[in-house]
Amino acid sequence: MKMRQASLTPVAVSILLGLAGAPAGAQDATTSITPLSAPVATSSLTTTSASAVLIGGIVSGQPESVLFLGKAKIDSRLVQDPDFGRPVLLLTIDLSSVSGVGSSTRAKYVIPSQENVQRHLAPSHRVEITFPFLQSGSTDGSSARTGVASFAFNFDVNTGEITSGLGYVASPSF
Repeated sequence: MKMRQASLTPVAVSILLGLAGAPAGAQDATTSITPLSAPVATSSLTTTSASAVLIGGIVSGQPESVLFLGKAKIDSRLVQDPDFGRPVLLLTIDLSSVSGVGSSTRAKYVIPSQENVQRHLAPSHRVEITFPFLQSGSTDGSSARTGVASFAFNFDVNTGEITSGLGYVASPSF
């Protein structure tokens, strides 16, 4: 699979760094999507593609707010549903390349997770997932906190490839 890598634009960096001082509710940052590969047909009914979404935002809370910045890797796979005979999108959202920095201690935070999501084939979808995050090097799982990653994607309905997307990180509202 051929991969293309994206880099942060100066505008995206400025926006995300400016978020560190933003009040709760003003922490959303939208970013663009970069294809990592062209769609690859794996069978007559299945195609896969990989993309990266620049994502950032603040998760507020105790003991400190955390500014997240990085690339979410999104694998999209168009498959035929064997039970209902219509195509579905299988998305794997990998946040392991997104990291955070604490607002007061400057401690590093990591997101050790990925999420699988299934959607009916449509030209666009909004996807929201919760994710755990920990201070880097922590072995105490009880200190894990929760954030929310929200995405808006547009898809090529013939291939399942993501054609555009936005993403941001925020605090959960449980």
